[in-house]
Amino acid sequence: MQNFLQSSTGEAVSWVWNLAAGGIVSLILLDSRAEELDREITDLILVRADLEEEIKQGELEDMGPTRQVQAWLRKVQEIESRAAVFRVSFQQRGASPEGSSWRSSYKLGCEAGECLKEVQRLKTQRGNLLPRLIAAPPPAVVPQPISSASIVDAEKTLSEIRSLLEDNEAPVIGIYGLGGIGKTTLLKAINNEFLQRGSGGFDLVIWVTVSKELDVRKVQEDIAVRLGYSRPGKGQGQTLPEHPTDRVNTLLSALSKTNFLLLLDDLWEKLDLGAVGVPFSSLRNGSKIVFTTRSLKVCIDMDAQSKVKVPLLNRKSSWTLFCQKIGKGEDQWNDLSIRSLAEAVCQKCGGLPITLITVGRAMADATTHGEWKEALMALKGIPVELGDMKEVLILLEFSFDRLKDTSAKECLLYSALFSEDHNILISELIDYWVGEGLLDRGRHPDPIERARYRGLVVITTLKAACLLEDGEDKGRHVKLHDTVREMALWITSGEGDERGNVFLVNSGEQLRHVPTPERWTEARRISLMYNEIRLLPEEPRCPNLQTLLLNHNRPHLEEIPGGFFQFMPSLRVLDLSATEIRVLPPEIGSLVELRYLNLSWTPLESLPMEVRNLTKLRHVRLEGTWTLKSIPREAVSSLERLQSLNIFRSNYELRAGGEGGGSDGVIDHEGRQLCLKDLEDGMRNLTELGISITGMTHEDMQAVLNSQRLSASIRLLQLQQVRLSSVDLGFMKALRRLEISDSTDLEELVFNTSHFSELEELGLGTLPRATISWKDGNVFVRGPTTAAIFKNLRKLSITKCEALEDITWIRQLPCIETLKLYGCSRIEEVIVVEEVTVDNVDYQNDSFFPKLKRISLHDLPNLRSICRHPLLLPSLEEVHVIYCRELKKLPFGLSTAKNIQRIFGKQEWWNGLEWEHEDVRSKFTPYFQPM
Repeated sequence: MQNFLQSSTGEAVSWVWNLAAGGIVSLILLDSRAEELDREITDLILVRADLEEEIKQGELEDMGPTRQVQAWLRKVQEIESRAAVFRVSFQQRGASPEGSSWRSSYKLGCEAGECLKEVQRLKTQRGNLLPRLIAAPPPAVVPQPISSASIVDAEKTLSEIRSLLEDNEAPVIGIYGLGGIGKTTLLKAINNEFLQRGSGGFDLVIWVTVSKELDVRKVQEDIAVRLGYSRPGKGQGQTLPEHPTDRVNTLLSALSKTNFLLLLDDLWEKLDLGAVGVPFSSLRNGSKIVFTTRSLKVCIDMDAQSKVKVPLLNRKSSWTLFCQKIGKGEDQWNDLSIRSLAEAVCQKCGGLPITLITVGRAMADATTHGEWKEALMALKGIPVELGDMKEVLILLEFSFDRLKDTSAKECLLYSALFSEDHNILISELIDYWVGEGLLDRGRHPDPIERARYRGLVVITTLKAACLLEDGEDKGRHVKLHDTVREMALWITSGEGDERGNVFLVNSGEQLRHVPTPERWTEARRISLMYNEIRLLPEEPRCPNLQTLLLNHNRPHLEEIPGGFFQFMPSLRVLDLSATEIRVLPPEIGSLVELRYLNLSWTPLESLPMEVRNLTKLRHVRLEGTWTLKSIPREAVSSLERLQSLNIFRSNYELRAGGEGGGSDGVIDHEGRQLCLKDLEDGMRNLTELGISITGMTHEDMQAVLNSQRLSASIRLLQLQQVRLSSVDLGFMKALRRLEISDSTDLEELVFNTSHFSELEELGLGTLPRATISWKDGNVFVRGPTTAAIFKNLRKLSITKCEALEDITWIRQLPCIETLKLYGCSRIEEVIVVEEVTVDNVDYQNDSFFPKLKRISLHDLPNLRSICRHPLLLPSLEEVHVIYCRELKKLPFGLSTAKNIQRIFGKQEWWNGLEWEHEDVRSKFTPYFQPM
């Protein structure tokens, strides 16, 4: 009691003294200080919002906040919380006798004064935060996809490489062996092992594919990207200097500060590391270089302290792999004489995995003694031990010749027009095939859709034969193994080819000038894509040329000589996309056999009138032509065979018709402009249309709605600045891609649960008032009533749709692969549990998203949950979470997201996450990469 009295008395005396020394001022000014604090904290929050917006924009360019900025933001968060506590106490001060006391009011006054000082200090400090953004740190390891189902009989070689990586006496390691033996697969396995067990003492693991045509600048840029730089023309982050000496010095400086593992795949000759900018001093201090090559000489030239030869498979392993590709068990041969022949064919493959795989697949349907005998005779010139690549190419040619479909052979050879190691977009490749007529069955071209389906069958056939393999994005990309590509180019080199099937392929070689123009006379197909070509030949004579690929020669290819097209009477496929060509010469009208014309992503201003002479055109692409103003009606009205016209994301505006024209809505100097009515009245074969409409009106809507042919033809549709309050596009049943953006008037989007079965991509952006309504038939319903909607939708992006509160309906998207949610301030829960528990869903055993690979959640200030229960997410590879402060839990459990590779977010956010169990946190922590 005595101690209590002494304590109370001491506090009272202290309080009286403080009051006398100035506390009266705090009491008198409490109300005004509370008001001033409210104003100041509101201003500070606005200042923070501006800074966060700046950071968000920077993150799109791989930039991130400095440590000073991060510390400032934390302090703002702290003072905001402190001010909120003050505000509650201030508002409740009269609710109890203690709250209304002089002592309580005095303390509140002091707290208000201290908060004000801190807020004002932070506002002042904000102006001194320079620089605010720096390059975001790159992840330590980037996973490399391994297309092979497994690494055959390679554990011993892998173990040897692992040991050498821990050996300080071996800073440079060379892995060598025949093409197709599995060197790249081994190197990818090493890279991915560091992903699984951490970077293993290295700060950074850098992967660079070098390829046959050595390009030092590309090697430098690949390394620079992993160090946090941007590629020229991609992103607005810092790029390497242009001057060679400055580039080298920049890389030397950056690499000297980090302990790195540099993985160089597919070296064909010595790479001067000093000329690239790789510091030798770092190799003496723990950094390492591992490269693959076909040649021991390259290992010696590269001064590799350790050389690892990848061995051919032994007889037992060869037979195991061969039988696996044939589809038989090793002991499932009923006819021993056939087995003996099969073993002899297997032995001819020389223990090389790629030949065992391709020859094995080629013989998978051989069931008779005669077929195996014939195969052995065809390979009689091959020695038991493979000595050089010519023998490997002959073995691969055997697999090629075994293809029963002649068009499949032509299609495979065509795939070699793409550069080495290129991820080939399947849809683009098939459209080239269609344009050449490789998929037509009769004398006359088939409808594009039917030919495309045939193209997908060819892709399946070539993959089954192991001559094509899955690319980076399975189902959308394919790749040619570099040895298979080498075989295709060998066949089409013109040496002894009786059909005159000569290819000139110089794709992806960073060329500035056209090589060997004198050989164009004999060429059937020419590929110069992905180069830096500036000038084209003036009047090349190309009587046999059927395909010319000049795409992706930006920013240098700006002009086509007037006589360039004059002597190409057989040309069927012309791709000029992603160049800087503004004007097409009138001579383009001489390409009377042309069927496929791609001018996408060029600054083309007008489609010339001479296009009307190209009466065999079936496919015209003008996507992303951001300066296109004129498409004269007369230029396209005679194109009676045109089946596909794509002006999606173009500056050219297709309007309803009448007096209107192009983007200006008038008849210009080139005559009346193409409009929707022209497409309806003419072009009877048009079945595929991509369009953009800005300022869509009721008249535009009716023009499409009243035309059954138009509404059935539109595949790609972009609507901007819609001038309607409600949009129902259910009548467009063939839509595959839909984008609606920048429409402040739009209040309602109406989707029908049974429509849009072909839709693959849906993007909604800056629709601040729009909500989504659902129909079942003609009746409005609360939500989707069917088990699956949008059955082919792969990509969904919703940006700045502030009226949306949840998107629970996404659980009914069976094929969704990519989900992006940006700036939707009202969304608190992606899948609202209360609405779906009535379905008796077993969340942990039923996967809503069997194909979902990527989730990106950005600037969702009120998002608290993706789903309250763990989700299986069997295909999920990547998660991005940025500025979602209230998201405290991910829908992960011990048995979920088994394919996860990367989780990106702020370290502070990750540290604050809640988990079902510590084991769950431990499982996913290795995949987290701070931004």
